Amino acid sequence: MNKKLNTVLFFVVASLVHLGIVSVIAAVLIFAWVFLVARWVPGPTTLLAFVISVMAALAISFPIYRRLVTWYQKKVDMEKYFDPIVKLPKRR
Repeated sequence: MNKKLNTVLFFVVASLVHLGIVSVIAAVLIFAWVFLVARWVPGPTTLLAFVISVMAALAISFPIYRRLVTWYQKKVDMEKYFDPIVKLPKRR
């Protein structure tokens, strides 16, 4: 496998991992809403709770995702196995 393919696979897998983290956190927040709060709150607020749960899941997942990526960067030599995303112009 070459560096470009490794880079593409890294982005695909990293995106899927991030979606998985968001999904798990959102599911936990939604189930917590349904089982702990929903019986005492009127029905129309449930949709708002779902939206807030997804937004909160996104906000919570970013630090977790960043720590995972930082851990991976420390473990693997990125320059050896991955192609640079942005190529800097040559200095004169």
